[in-house]
Amino acid sequence: MRNHGRTDRSAAQDGIELRLVDNHEMAQLGNLTFPAYVTAFSEALSEGSQMRPFRLAAIEKGNPIGLALATMYMDSGQAELRSLVVAKDHRNAGTGRSLLLEIETRLRDAGCKDVSARFSDRLPGAGSLASLLVGTGWSAPEPERIRILGRVGKTSEVFRDRERLVQRALRDGLSIVPWREHDGDPRALILREIEAGRAPEWTQIGLSDDTVDPDFSMILIDGTGEVVGWVICQFHPGVRRWGFPVGWIHEEHQRRGWLLVAYAQGAHRIEKLHGADAIAVFESSSGLPMMWRVLEHRFAPYADHVDRVLVSGKHL
Repeated sequence: MRNHGRTDRSAAQDGIELRLVDNHEMAQLGNLTFPAYVTAFSEALSEGSQMRPFRLAAIEKGNPIGLALATMYMDSGQAELRSLVVAKDHRNAGTGRSLLLEIETRLRDAGCKDVSARFSDRLPGAGSLASLLVGTGWSAPEPERIRILGRVGKTSEVFRDRERLVQRALRDGLSIVPWREHDGDPRALILREIEAGRAPEWTQIGLSDDTVDPDFSMILIDGTGEVVGWVICQFHPGVRRWGFPVGWIHEEHQRRGWLLVAYAQGAHRIEKLHGADAIAVFESSSGLPMMWRVLEHRFAPYADHVDRVLVSGKHL
């Protein structure tokens, strides 16, 4: 492995070096992170990209024993720690702490102002990671998102009253328009709503991804023709799974159950087109506490998998 940038410093343990590696070397580090990150951090930067990757490896006698990955948006100075892994035989010896502190230094030197980390509470070692973050001055991890995974056929048990809920919502003026049937540009519409301050920034999660499914992504409209919310659905062909990373509705309509109706309709349409065993993942943000409770108490009992995404941060 080659040294890049400034002189690399040794870790706390004798004989271990911390060094930046380039995208071509990620294949050698595949056992130290998730396959998706191996792929993402192996890609060359596109021209004009504001996103800068940081790949920091811990090397002992020429062998990689740890890896920290982060991304930083140069225009905003915001960064995210994507992965931090130490090989099993080298844990509990300070390597993880050294990697974390060093990548913080690299980010700070590059102009980073704040760094965050997101990870599942079901992740192996989640407790150890949380302790490491808090022990190095990060905020205590807090739940940011809840995720519910299961077969769409189970929604008949979750929504035994689906048809009644749908009909009541329709009488109250709700229209649910799939993206494919929308007569405009749903992406542009959502971005305009966010830019105008009528929706929070997080509601565009996944919006720019080419996996957005126009059949099950939806725009929610009230009886006056105003856009009051949306659902973004993504199809991931590698695992044949439909994900709903964003479902949002304006605060004044949250208690009416309209977002729940949209989820129910989305799952029902997936079942009709792809069968009861099709897998869907529904998510909610802490910014929608009512929907969070619905997923936790109404969906979770029928789910195959439930986890919460925790978030921690540090000002650099």
